[in-house]
Amino acid sequence: MHRLDQGMATTAAELLPEVPPEHAKELRTRFRQLPVQLHTSGLAATYAFLAARSKADDTDRLKRAYAEVAQLIRRRLADQGLLPPGLRTVPAPEVHRKVLAELGGMDTDRYARASAETALLFSWLRRLADAVYAEERT
Repeated sequence: MHRLDQGMATTAAELLPEVPPEHAKELRTRFRQLPVQLHTSGLAATYAFLAARSKADDTDRLKRAYAEVAQLIRRRLADQGLLPPGLRTVPAPEVHRKVLAELGGMDTDRYARASAETALLFSWLRRLADAVYAEERT
């Protein structure tokens, strides 16, 4: 039997992209900001930010990382029954409109649960990014 945070740690670890050292600091900074952004702006606004910054097929690793985080949010919320599972097959950018419509239509309790699930994911991304993209000491 595993605790919920063990699964989230594994999921977050699989998400962290391999990046060259010159991009590690920027990616670490972005992952550090996600929990704060979620807390201050809310889930819908944070998801919209990720969607606006993402491009799944881009060679820019930061844009791909944003796309992967948005996808992970969708997958996690669908697994928890908070988003329709059919969203997994909808291509971007249409999927972003559909997710935002779903988030906007949630009742308060459901939205709070979706936000809590996302907050847990973000906390693990932040922790792992700090470990994986460690600052180089000179």
